[in-house]
Amino acid sequence: MVKHDIIERKLFQIKKSMGKLQQYSILSYDDFINHTVARDVVEYNLFIIINCMIDIVNHIVADDNLGEVDMLADGFKILEGYGYWTEAECKVYVKMVAFRNMISHQYLSIDEKIVYDILQNRLEDIIEFGQKIVNKI
Repeated sequence: MVKHDIIERKLFQIKKSMGKLQQYSILSYDDFINHTVARDVVEYNLFIIINCMIDIVNHIVADDNLGEVDMLADGFKILEGYGYWTEAECKVYVKMVAFRNMISHQYLSIDEKIVYDILQNRLEDIIEFGQKIVNKI
């Protein structure tokens, strides 16, 4: 049985980190690239958000005994099979995990264009993830 308090804490952290991201979404590309603190804050909070997303899905998979998670993206794929999201949405979440791994393991070589694109165009994916989780549990 899924422990709702754990999910709620993780969703709260996602919301908190999203607030930090959104304050930098008003920056132009040039301003963002030249603002090292903004880049650091955005990358760090994306890392936190994606980690929370991973924790949420893996918690659901484990508590409901839905399958085995060997790699960080496995939980998203398992929950796709249980109707939590579409195949297309799952692909987005798997890409998020890959991006998280880039932040974690290759911090100095992160493409600033990708980070800015996420900040400008992909935050809705995170919001939709949270809504889907709330609707399913």
